[in-house]
Amino acid sequence: MSPGISKIVNAILYELGWACCVLGAAWGYPLLGAGLAVLLVLVHLWQASERSAELRMIGLAILLGVVVDSSQQAFGVFSFKPDALGLWVPLWVFVIWAQFATLFHYALGWLVGRPLVAVLFGLIGGPLAYGGGIRLGAAEFGPNPIQSLLILALIWALVVPLLAWLSSRIGPPDGHYRGILKRSDYA
Repeated sequence: MSPGISKIVNAILYELGWACCVLGAAWGYPLLGAGLAVLLVLVHLWQASERSAELRMIGLAILLGVVVDSSQQAFGVFSFKPDALGLWVPLWVFVIWAQFATLFHYALGWLVGRPLVAVLFGLIGGPLAYGGGIRLGAAEFGPNPIQSLLILALIWALVVPLLAWLSSRIGPPDGHYRGILKRSDYA
């Protein structure tokens, strides 16, 4: 699959996974949503040209994300709807971070080597994503929503450049999917 098509497919897989996690939590089926999103991560890994790099990126993002989201939840920035597993953060939060990690060698590869752009992307995109999840009912802001959004903006202005930098150290900057059919199969 060409790098351009791979990036589009990757973005679609991520958006579907985000929707599964957030809507599953909001509608009272957090484990089902997380399970469906895990399947999408597995599709990504099945098609990824550099599986070991993707697995390392996913592992690091999950560790970072769980620390970040646990801390924010502990300080009252927001609170997640709990799931049946009773973890300090719901399982779907782990999965959504795994989903997010899949973007950095693909759809968000353009952020690598552009730290100021990555800061701006995180500054705006982080609060938008969390705000969307909160509006859909997967979580709730703390007592001061404006303060919560500002904290999210600051944290994500750090998280996105960090993940972009890590991705540049872990694997090739421009991943591509192998595709089900090779060009020679249909040309």
